[in-house]
Amino acid sequence: MVEKPGIVEMSDYVRESLREDEEFILYRARPNSAEIPSVLLLTPASLRPRLESLKKIEHEYSLCRDFDTTWAVRALAFSECNGQKALVLEDPGGEFLHRLIQGPMDIKQFLRIAISVSTALGKLHSRSVIHKDLKPSNVLVDAATGHAWLTGFGIASRLPRERQFPGPPEFIAGTLPYMAPEQTGRMNRSTDSRSDLYALGVTLYEMLTGSLPFIASDPMDWVHCHIARQPAPPDEQLKGIPGMLSAIIMKLLAKTAEERYQTAVGLERDLRTCLDQWESRHHIDEFPLGGQDIPDRLVIPEKLYGREREVGALLAAFDRVVTHGRPELVLVSGYSGVGKSSVVNELQKVLVPPRGLFAAGKFDQYKRDIPYATLDRLSRRSSVRSSSRAKSRRIIGGTTYRKRWGPMASSSSNSSPSWNSLSGNSRPFRTCLRKTRSVASNWRSGNSSVYSRDQNILSPCSSTICNGWMRRHWT
Repeated sequence: MVEKPGIVEMSDYVRESLREDEEFILYRARPNSAEIPSVLLLTPASLRPRLESLKKIEHEYSLCRDFDTTWAVRALAFSECNGQKALVLEDPGGEFLHRLIQGPMDIKQFLRIAISVSTALGKLHSRSVIHKDLKPSNVLVDAATGHAWLTGFGIASRLPRERQFPGPPEFIAGTLPYMAPEQTGRMNRSTDSRSDLYALGVTLYEMLTGSLPFIASDPMDWVHCHIARQPAPPDEQLKGIPGMLSAIIMKLLAKTAEERYQTAVGLERDLRTCLDQWESRHHIDEFPLGGQDIPDRLVIPEKLYGREREVGALLAAFDRVVTHGRPELVLVSGYSGVGKSSVVNELQKVLVPPRGLFAAGKFDQYKRDIPYATLDRLSRRSSVRSSSRAKSRRIIGGTTYRKRWGPMASSSSNSSPSWNSLSGNSRPFRTCLRKTRSVASNWRSGNSSVYSRDQNILSPCSSTICNGWMRRHWT
């Protein structure tokens, strides 16, 4: 490999495609000379890649160039190759795990690979890095020894915890069949290192049974599977699988992070116990899972306590709307910081099966002088999620919005362009600057009020229209 400043010359290398998807292609580049080692080459699949794809390659280079080569594929250079940005990686040899999964694996081979992947994942977590896209096509394995190396760090994070915004599943970073429930953004929980353990559980399930724990037809169906459906235990899916291995995988696939293994080290130790018994007696006795699973830091569970009645009232209201089709308005009140948003966010999980949309907007005391600031924030989130829907559905939805919002549909579109994706292109509504004493009759929502006293504000309609519209549509 001849490397010039910012350019890698690969003319003397023969490329072999190892992995290809819509975004990237990973090659194994073998030189004509036996004295030069082969390398891995990660390039965008498109000749005109998106900026996000280039950022992922650059992020992987900056993150893993100092990783230990005993458990990770280390980056060598981030430069240009044949007119494209490319990431050059060391080649530890072996095959990608997804190529080795041609059906149910032999128990001994499964345990060796599972232990090695758990060890590598533990090393990654010890560096305070979350992979966020662990799957068979991001694991290199030496089939003879079972040794494994991790790769695919394009969306890995150094943050100990992250909150995933509940956007359309088509645009969530990661791979849906291997995605932890909290990573979908619809569990009201943060993503952390235990999300990787869920993805590892899906991978081990596939290795042991030859199939994924869930089958889905579209992205939202994948989300529903991960947050609501229980997979069939591996020992019920396929005869001959030891019950303890099935129990370990089902513990990894728990919906809430608190019920999973807390560390990859604890998982590795249980798997080693299974391997020792299998090699000596060809049988695995029952033992308590997670006996050596000791977290290295204090993790406070993200669970609501003492809010069962309030959450139950919200869920009951939502069920009535789904059943009868009539809109309802539920007001949640309380002091600042008491947890109103956390209670309301519990709705995100139940919205998935009926394909509901969730949007939120807060009344900010520092934005009282901005007309429709709260509705604008709400509309932006709604428009992002509805943008993935079919155009015909958006047209039907836009008609419904215009009927419901009445004269406010035009004014809201004029003051907030993001409403156009929801309500369609409404007629421009002329705005005027006027002096007012009271707006919206101290309309309260949650812990904030929408009002303006003796201020110049930009208002698209008279107070009579506003108050009349509110009485008709919000009471």
